[in-house]
Amino acid sequence: MEEEEEKKVSGGFLGTVDDFYRESDQIFEEFDAILSKHSNGEDIMADLKGVRSKRPRIFGLIDSIYHKEAELEDKLVRGKVKQEQREKMLEFKARFSALDEDIDLLVIEEIGLLK
Repeated sequence: MEEEEEKKVSGGFLGTVDDFYRESDQIFEEFDAILSKHSNGEDIMADLKGVRSKRPRIFGLIDSIYHKEAELEDKLVRGKVKQEQREKMLEFKARFSALDEDIDLLVIEEIGLLK
């Protein structure tokens, strides 16, 4: 039983999932604009950094959607996240998949692996 309790999902994570879902229209609009620039061959790093500084927790969740799928799924299950919230994350993943490498590059740059 103790081990099970240790595996609880933080309220901060669940709050971020709620924020993502609640603000999804606005988030999708922002990323539609970024995707449009990306499709036109423009540099989108400044835009991604802007999202990251404005909404750091949501940007972290977005990174997890693409690059920490197993860990994210585990947290979603343990946190009993609602199906509609999960579907919104899957919709984001599919709709903005062209940006996943740029998101990854920004995160790698942030943690100092690229200079």
